[in-house]
Amino acid sequence: MTTARPTATITISGLRRLTGAEPGEIEALIGAGQIDRPDGDRVPMISAVQSYLAHLRETSRNASASAAMARARDARAEASELALAIARRDLIQDSEAETATDFLCGVIADQIGGLPARCTRDMRDRRAIEDALRKVQEAIAADLAAAD
Repeated sequence: MTTARPTATITISGLRRLTGAEPGEIEALIGAGQIDRPDGDRVPMISAVQSYLAHLRETSRNASASAAMARARDARAEASELALAIARRDLIQDSEAETATDFLCGVIADQIGGLPARCTRDMRDRRAIEDALRKVQEAIAADLAAAD
C-alpha cells in the first residue's frame, strides 16, 4: 500500500520573499487563477514557483515585443517628420542655414581677394582687377539682400 506524498506548501509572504515578487503581484496571480487558491495563507510551493516563473517568462516576452513595437513606431514617426520637413523644404533651422551661408561667403571672399595678386605684379593692373572684383561682390551682396 502506497501513501500519498504530502505537498510542500509555503505562505504567500514566504513565496513573495522567495521569488522577489512585488507587493500584490502574487495576489494578482492567485486572483487570475495562475497560482492555486491558498489553503488559509499557504499555497503549494512547487506549482506556485512554476506559475510565477511562467508569469515572468510571459512578462519578458511581452516587454520585448512592446519595446520592438515602440522602436518601430518611433522610426515611422521620425520618417514621417523627415518627409514632412522635406515637403516643407525646412530641413535645417534658419539660423544654421545663415551660419553656413556666412561661412561659405567668407571662404569665397577670401579666395577672390587673393586673385589680383596671383594675376599680376603690376600695381595699376592689380588695382583695376581689385576694383572689378569688389563691384562684382557688391552686386552679389545686393542681389542676396534683395532676395530676403
